[in-house]
Amino acid sequence: MIASEQANTGPEVLVDDRRFMLRGTDFAPDCMTLAYNFRGSARRPYVSTLVGPSGRNMLECRPPDHAHHLGLWWGHGAVNGVDFYLELEREDMDHGRVEHVAFDEIVDDDPWFGFDESLEWSDPDGLTLISERRILLAHYADERWYTVDLDSTYTACVGLKFGDTKESVMPGLRVAEVLTTNGGGCMVSSEGGVGEQECFGKPARWIDRFGSRGGVWHKEYVEGIAVFDHPSNPHPATWFARDYGPLSPFPGHHFLGGGELPAGESLHLRYRLLVHEGDSEEADVAGHYDRYVEECEAIGEEE
Repeated sequence: MIASEQANTGPEVLVDDRRFMLRGTDFAPDCMTLAYNFRGSARRPYVSTLVGPSGRNMLECRPPDHAHHLGLWWGHGAVNGVDFYLELEREDMDHGRVEHVAFDEIVDDDPWFGFDESLEWSDPDGLTLISERRILLAHYADERWYTVDLDSTYTACVGLKFGDTKESVMPGLRVAEVLTTNGGGCMVSSEGGVGEQECFGKPARWIDRFGSRGGVWHKEYVEGIAVFDHPSNPHPATWFARDYGPLSPFPGHHFLGGGELPAGESLHLRYRLLVHEGDSEEADVAGHYDRYVEECEAIGEEE
């Protein structure tokens, strides 16, 4: 177990042979705020825990109705005919694995925490189809909200054909039951859509899901998690958003009719998560998105 040198004075980063974990942030001082499972029984790495203002997990991880919904995860059901999505294997399908190779960097610089990771998407014969560079960077800037930036570069090791399947998320979330519309929560989009019918299959700059529940400190909280599409992503985000909890800004190539990526070429996708207290208006989700765009434009100018 590797622990941060700041363990006694601030947030503590813990990394063992299976998980990257963060605990003791000002946002949730008594909680394991974030947990990333990079090696274990699942066929791909995933984020199992993102704690909200209530002290409870914002994610539903391995729900009984969909064993492959791993909280926050990355996968695709048809890459050159190979499934990188399901957890329960089927005899009529070839199943691959997304394997952690190494952490190239661990970020432990309060209020910034995260990692830069190398992964390989390999078929049943061990052939690597995709080499992925994945960055996760959390910013705990406030007691009422924090952000998690997700950055993945998928490089084709061979010529790739992505099937037109909804069994894919790059990435996807399964939010906690209380945040779903089925569970009494609300889903809204940047374009004014409310609920599944106005969000599923529709373009949007962001989608927010929020709901009310009791916290671990005996207080009722309204809290939510929003997903922002990066303005430089190579497509307008078309969302897979269902009333029972799944949410993905890039559902494979389902709304694009499939796709191809020649050997040696890359697909770069970036998103931001906003975990917040209050509903969309109280948390000023729209304002957070505007500031995200300003940050992206400033970085682009510097580059």
